[in-house]
Amino acid sequence: MKILVVEDEEDILNLVKLILEIEGHEVKAVSSGQLAIEELENGIPDLIILDIMMPEMNGWEFLEISRGKHGRIPVIVFTANAQCNNIKIAQEKNVDYLIKPFDKQALVEKVNEYDNSW
Repeated sequence: MKILVVEDEEDILNLVKLILEIEGHEVKAVSSGQLAIEELENGIPDLIILDIMMPEMNGWEFLEISRGKHGRIPVIVFTANAQCNNIKIAQEKNVDYLIKPFDKQALVEKVNEYDNSW
C-alpha cells in the first residue's frame, strides 16, 4: 500500500516511516502540509497519516485543500490525549484517528484496517 506520512516532528516522522516500511508499505514522508500538497501532485496515495498540530498549515487545513483537489483519500490523523476536540473533529470529517503517544502495534493495526479493506 502507498502511504503518505505528514508529521513535523522529525523523530516521529522517521519512526512511522520505518515501521510502515518494515511492514511492507511504500512510504513517502514529508514534514509539512505544503510539502504534502506538493507530493500529492506526484501521485495519490492509498492512505495519508496526518499530524494535526503543525506550523504554518495544520492538518485540518491540509485536509480541506487536499479534499478540494483530490477528493476523499483515506486519512488517519494523529492527535494528542489532551486534544479531545480533535477526536470530535476527526469524526465529523470522516477521518480516523490515532492518539499520541502511540505504540507500534496500534499504528500497524490501524493501517492494516485500511490495507485489508482493499
